[in-house]
Amino acid sequence: MTRQILQILRSSGLWSRIGRRHLVWSAAVGVGLAVAYNAALPLVISTTDARATMERMLDAWSGGKSRIGGEPEVRFWPEPEITLPSATIESNEPNPRLLAHVGRITASFSLLAALRGDPVLDDIRFVDPVVTIERAADGTVNWKRPHWLSLTETTTGEDTPFGDITIENGRVRILDQMAGGGLNIDVPAISGTVKWPSFAERISAQLSTTIGGEAIDWALICDQPLALFAGGNASLRTSLTSTPLTFSFEGIGNLSMYPFASGHLQASAPSLSALLAWYRGGSSAVLPAGAFSIDAMVATGETTLKLDELQLAMGGATATGVLDVAFPAGDTPRIEGTLAFDSIDLNGLSLPTAKPADASAPQWRVAENLTGAWRADVRLSSQEVLVGPLRLTDVAAGVIINRNRASLDIGDSTYANGVLSGRLVLSDKGLEHGGRLQMSLKDADFAAVLNSFGLKGPTPSGRGTLTLDLATDQAVWATSAADLSGSLTFSLANGSLAGFDANAFIDLIRRGEFFSLSQASAGVFDFQAAEIDATFGGGVARLNRANFAGPSGSLSVTGVIPNRTGSLALAGMLENTETINQPLRFFVGGSWPNAVISPLSVLVEPQ
Repeated sequence: MTRQILQILRSSGLWSRIGRRHLVWSAAVGVGLAVAYNAALPLVISTTDARATMERMLDAWSGGKSRIGGEPEVRFWPEPEITLPSATIESNEPNPRLLAHVGRITASFSLLAALRGDPVLDDIRFVDPVVTIERAADGTVNWKRPHWLSLTETTTGEDTPFGDITIENGRVRILDQMAGGGLNIDVPAISGTVKWPSFAERISAQLSTTIGGEAIDWALICDQPLALFAGGNASLRTSLTSTPLTFSFEGIGNLSMYPFASGHLQASAPSLSALLAWYRGGSSAVLPAGAFSIDAMVATGETTLKLDELQLAMGGATATGVLDVAFPAGDTPRIEGTLAFDSIDLNGLSLPTAKPADASAPQWRVAENLTGAWRADVRLSSQEVLVGPLRLTDVAAGVIINRNRASLDIGDSTYANGVLSGRLVLSDKGLEHGGRLQMSLKDADFAAVLNSFGLKGPTPSGRGTLTLDLATDQAVWATSAADLSGSLTFSLANGSLAGFDANAFIDLIRRGEFFSLSQASAGVFDFQAAEIDATFGGGVARLNRANFAGPSGSLSVTGVIPNRTGSLALAGMLENTETINQPLRFFVGGSWPNAVISPLSVLVEPQ
């Protein structure tokens, strides 16, 4: 029966008229209620209370005194929200200093709590906030310790100190008048969120910014944030992600006067040169373009930093070891430890490219001061070291830095089947004042040594010993052969002088004509002992002695070689069984290996 009545209503059209009328009235009532809702609630919600609530929150967070300007705006759709035009926070002291300024603050609130006259603000959004951290010339800092840092970890879950905070286009300004010449750091375009529901709960932060044209993301998670900020120990995880540098740490840390950390640290950079260029704000070729990474268990004390289980990769070389860093009170910081490399290629670091763009620039002076303010004693070992044409194996070395004095000592290594040791010392006046190189190569195969340097012309071969002592007072990056001073001694036993035919040389001398040394190169001169002694200085290499004594005779040469021109000015003497009573004397000119031989008879008996 009911179904029949409904069918009759539908067929007559009455049903559609009733339905449409009901829908129209429902919509009208809904709109009326919404208008009344938005019109009436501002009359019962006090913007003054909301302003006071936000000021109390800002005061509690910062430990300062806040002031909100402009007229707050309240809206209730789609959810209750208040907007505060601007806020300024100053230090709470007789002569207030600026702590922060916020361009606009928005927050949601509980409608029921607002109706009770006790608005609770949540989901706070800071737009264009600028935080200023300033240390005056007298050492005082504008930010003071806020009251909530003195609370204990026994606070109840009802405490809601921060809640969820969103930051849009923030900025941090650091002004330090105590740093040499003043230090100003400005980090703009900071955006992200900070979530801290209550003192007893976890804090998590996700912030991003752009520095030097590179986007940077920073994250922090801490389960005991109140303990961390109050200077106690707390477990935490933090990371920094960017194209030039990635960093992460997980472990225990605190933010006391003497910060402490113990845990797993990782850092990596795809390119050392790109990282330095980003740090300096411009291109740099001082470091190789290879990648860098570090993985270690880190532990810090009041004045110490220890890197254990260290795995280091740099420029294609990998190392393991331990490093200890100490910052003793009233003394120079120092680094000690050991690093064991598989291979080190120093050819990626060219000293001429280490020249600063401007040696008097403040950045260069700051870098020199930082370097000079450290002491280091690090033991190095490597299965292989590549330096120019040199390939050293089984290297044991040490790096020592004592304030402005730095040295590299190679205690033991193998080169050309011999034993190489040496020392490189930089001037304690700085890199622009040069340094000194001392080297000793014992019982080595000098045919391999000379071949590795690609020397042409008559070259001695055999096993022997070389000692080298060179110094310069010129800038390291600008030093040439003409700027070197020092000495060289070289001795060989039971070897040969390849590319020198003594008999052909004698025949050419006896002709009494000039000739090229290459005309007497189709032979070998065997010797039992060879002694070479040379000194360097004043832009000249002086060959004091070069004697080769063999079963068939002897050869000796002395003279000078100007470094700037490379020309030869040598006097020589050759004697064998044919010339024992009248040794052949000659003069060597030209340049090596295209030397020109002048018989003494041509020089003293002109035709």
